[in-house]
Amino acid sequence: MNRLATLAAVLTLGALPALAQTVPETRILRVVPNADLQTLDPINTTAGVVQSHAHMVYDQLFGRDAQQRPQPQMVERFETSADGLTWRFTLREGLAFHDGQPVTAEDVVASLRRWAARDPHGRQIAAITESLAAEADGRTVLWRLRRPYALMLDALSKPAGNMPAIMPARIAATDPFTNIQDTIGSGPFVFDRPGWIPGSRVVYRRNEAYRPRAEPASGTAGGKRVHVDRVEWLNIANAQTAALALMQNEVDFVETPGVDFLPQLRRRNIRIERINALGFQGMIRMNHLHPPFSDPRARQALIYLADQNEYLQAMFPDPSLYQVCHAFFVCGSPQETQAGVPQGIGRNMDRARQLIRESGYDGRPIVIMDPTDNPFMHAATLVLAQQLQQAGMRVDVQAMDFAAMATRRPNRRHPSEGGWDFGLTFWNGLGASDPVGNVPMQASCDRAWPGWPCDERHQALIDAFPYAASAEERTRILTELHESAYRVVPYLPFGQWFLPVAYSPRLSGVLGMPGIIIMWNIEKAAR
Repeated sequence: MNRLATLAAVLTLGALPALAQTVPETRILRVVPNADLQTLDPINTTAGVVQSHAHMVYDQLFGRDAQQRPQPQMVERFETSADGLTWRFTLREGLAFHDGQPVTAEDVVASLRRWAARDPHGRQIAAITESLAAEADGRTVLWRLRRPYALMLDALSKPAGNMPAIMPARIAATDPFTNIQDTIGSGPFVFDRPGWIPGSRVVYRRNEAYRPRAEPASGTAGGKRVHVDRVEWLNIANAQTAALALMQNEVDFVETPGVDFLPQLRRRNIRIERINALGFQGMIRMNHLHPPFSDPRARQALIYLADQNEYLQAMFPDPSLYQVCHAFFVCGSPQETQAGVPQGIGRNMDRARQLIRESGYDGRPIVIMDPTDNPFMHAATLVLAQQLQQAGMRVDVQAMDFAAMATRRPNRRHPSEGGWDFGLTFWNGLGASDPVGNVPMQASCDRAWPGWPCDERHQALIDAFPYAASAEERTRILTELHESAYRVVPYLPFGQWFLPVAYSPRLSGVLGMPGIIIMWNIEKAAR
């Protein structure tokens, strides 16, 4: 098996262009991300691998430091009026896109308008926007609101979800529901389109014209100093192959190492580091458009049949890597609450069967998308299938890779016509803990994340959260929203876990940010 894994790694890594051979080894980073990159648009998807890609190529007005505090990034200075209705952002001098064109306030305005059409925070802000315009100096953006928005800087510094990436106005003019094809940004790396082989490899080159901020790098904030000339993302789906490649210095960084191989990696002095304090939340996402899960009783049945322990134990051999958590806004976050958690959650199969009968389920096969290239999500999917069968449902588990599942998710057709009933996924804890930024929590019907929950009362609570006048009111809204989530069931959490990254001892300067990987600030020593 080791010989086969080694051969697979050699074949994967051997398909490199001749250019790579002219770059010194210490100036190349080879990375195994958690999924294959198949989509390039950070506005049109919330997939983590796409957001990691976006941080390579694009910059934002604000970044988040290691303590999750918004900090100026492309912005040189900003101010807000005493009443909170007017925001003025002035760009740093010398910002330029990869094609050499200067970054202007018009580019920012066009990018923010496109982002606001898709992002939950952005839609809220757009709904109260009086005007968003570039000023005559070409570097200043003036944003006037009809009411204050307390989470403005949090929204503009989002590291994941629908990232507010700044791109040229001509590209930002693309319909927000259509994927962009041009990847010109102003970030620290340039996307090497000829080097991109979907399913195999993604290549980035250092942006020699990039001007980092003077501050030390921290999260996605501070100076994004690049110490390598080239970054290669390699799609190695097999966990053993990725671990072996890391131990043999064929790759430098693995975002999600197979948990079965962590002890072996440690023995080889590979650095195993937990860089995400809130971890990840597992989500059982059901399709709300079609029976039976268009009926809330069928969704509520999941509450009683889904025992989190069964999922987590199937996914991870080490209990220190996970915890049972029934809080939609994740355990350990300031928004953690147990309000509305039903008695008997995960332990009442009789109640689950009763709710399924009451929903009118007619015995048709339930289509479950199974991302077989992700070992722990595949294991969780098989647990869901077994639990649904125990509750009396027929299941149709359809194998695909994670990228294919992300591509299929937007399909609204009936499950028998290429649609779906279930797709398990996971969200970084930082994004899930944000009552507005938790995209799967939204119940905004056609505008909601695939699965398309639709509940006016539930959505009204989300929309009210940024306007709470006091901490007490914020807590009240949060409590009601959590209770509503167990009524509507936009999705169901199936646990919280804390996966480390693994990287070569030759690397230094590795930064952490929940939900994405960061490749600037990293230096690679000689062997």
